[in-house]
Amino acid sequence: MQKLYRRKWEETDNPLVAEARAQTLAINRLQIWLRLGYSFLAVAALLCYWGFSEPIKIAPAVIGVILGLVSLLVVIVLRTGIANGRKNVNAMLDELESNR
Repeated sequence: MQKLYRRKWEETDNPLVAEARAQTLAINRLQIWLRLGYSFLAVAALLCYWGFSEPIKIAPAVIGVILGLVSLLVVIVLRTGIANGRKNVNAMLDELESNR
């Protein structure tokens, strides 16, 4: 079974190193979802612009507003999770440096 890592990691007995690597990979995956969330925000903005332009088209306007609100919520949650994940990984790396 092939691992999902982009490069080969040196094996280590320290579980903190393994956890920091796993969380770094998870953060990278979350960043992909964050870019997707930004894309949906852009689509929602276009739908809102198209829906609210003259003459007003109600269906694209409503879809754009709903998609925009959902996308904004997803982006906020992902950005918070990524920021907290980075803080956690940095704390683990600081702990490793202090133990050396």
